Amino acid sequence: MKRLYFLICVLTFSMQSLKTNATIINVSVTNNTFSPSTFNAMVGDMIVWTWNSGGIIHNVTSVSIPAGATSFASGNKTSGTFSYTITTAGNYSYSCTIHQATGMVGGFSVSPTSISGPPVDALTLIYPNPFKEKLTIKYYGIETIDVFNIVGDKVKTIELSTLENKVELDFINLPSGIYFYRTFKDGSVVETKKIIKTK
Repeated sequence: MKRLYFLICVLTFSMQSLKTNATIINVSVTNNTFSPSTFNAMVGDMIVWTWNSGGIIHNVTSVSIPAGATSFASGNKTSGTFSYTITTAGNYSYSCTIHQATGMVGGFSVSPTSISGPPVDALTLIYPNPFKEKLTIKYYGIETIDVFNIVGDKVKTIELSTLENKVELDFINLPSGIYFYRTFKDGSVVETKKIIKTK
């Protein structure tokens, strides 16, 4: 039993040390058009749709998604943004259900995440993962952490001190499930990692 626990700890630490090259992809929601209407992405990327429709109501609703992916729906909006963090590779299609008949559709193709060794300014360790209420992150060179739920809604932002290299995140008031945190340095994304809150 001790050996199994040790192997799980080693594998968890090894997987957490890997960096994903995640980015934010911006899509404009204009009058009966998504721009760009098609694009390529990678697992871990976040898509942010921004309404620039001059007060006309539109929505972003998934039509076809890969097995294992979470569907998405922004609801009807005239302004603001909606975001979705990609967790599964494959082909996605979506539309504005109000204007789908006039061709307001979009889609994206997602490749598995590219993995490379940990950079000098990446987080070095997260524990425990999965966790119940609190998660500790040891970091180096990171300025901000944003935490998102599975549908891409931001649930927490943490500004980090340059004088410390460890922070404890409190998730007591959040439901159990899968979350992603994204780290930033000089306004740019450094990495995106998955964390799991259990009951």
